[in-house]
Amino acid sequence: MQLDSSVLGALRCFEAAARLLSFTQASRSLNLTQSAVSQQIRHLEERLGYRLFVRQARSLKLTGKGEVLFEVTTRALGDIQATLQRLGLSNAPLQVSCLPSFALQWLMPRLTEFHRQEPDVSVRLRAEFQSVDRQSMRVEDIDVAVRYDPTTYSEVRADVLLDEYLVAVATPEYLAAHPGLADATSLDGVVFLHDASPWVGAAEFVEWRTWMRVNCPDGPRHIDGPQFNLSSLALAAALSHQGVAMGRTALVYDDIRSGRLVAIMGKPVKAPARYVLLSRDPHDRRTLIFSDWIKRECHRFDIERHRLLQE
Repeated sequence: MQLDSSVLGALRCFEAAARLLSFTQASRSLNLTQSAVSQQIRHLEERLGYRLFVRQARSLKLTGKGEVLFEVTTRALGDIQATLQRLGLSNAPLQVSCLPSFALQWLMPRLTEFHRQEPDVSVRLRAEFQSVDRQSMRVEDIDVAVRYDPTTYSEVRADVLLDEYLVAVATPEYLAAHPGLADATSLDGVVFLHDASPWVGAAEFVEWRTWMRVNCPDGPRHIDGPQFNLSSLALAAALSHQGVAMGRTALVYDDIRSGRLVAIMGKPVKAPARYVLLSRDPHDRRTLIFSDWIKRECHRFDIERHRLLQE
């Protein structure tokens, strides 16, 4: 028997009826009349030369050959549907969930170059910082996510993009008003600006304390100060001469290079967290292209950052 269009249409009706064991329910699921479904299956049985169903008073039952055909048809239609969805996604925007501060100060300025290099891959950037796993990425329609934390991921593909280093930063004007900062002799009168939650579950003032253990082990025990729910807000406060912020190099690189901010007192300290790229489907073409690009950008940035910090 040849697989012409009439047979393919009949197989679709057969699959629905076999799955639901009801011509009535199959007609509803296919938006056809019950008589149309019954007719399609009757014609299919005539062309095959054997019965697929045993018609009972109020139900249907598959014959032995019907069960075999149902298994094959279900698998084939499922493969076709999955392929159509995958091919359809190839033109859909890549949904990128990224930490707001990293998105604003590192990723967004570089996306123009990505779009120039990869005009066929559209990116939809979403500024978010909630924890994610495979289930939440599927439900929230996230293809890839960039997160900053010390977490070890097991349910999704996780690639380390970039280690991070902490530097205390302030404006030249703030530094001039607090001369003890310049020669690292005093933190008296300094206002400490804090990212209140660098990552979900982070200890209070964890980044400032990490930096001070290396650079100011005998420094003040109390480092309370204004707290912000985004690192970019703490840095904006520093840029407004309101205090000293603990900056991540990925977020303060441009401001240090331009002279808007100055790294003060001591040396950069490796942060307890790092940036990771989480991929829901690492084999998706768009994900592969974006992943390769952002890894190259992070490697390039790491080289530039090292040069700046050595100056």
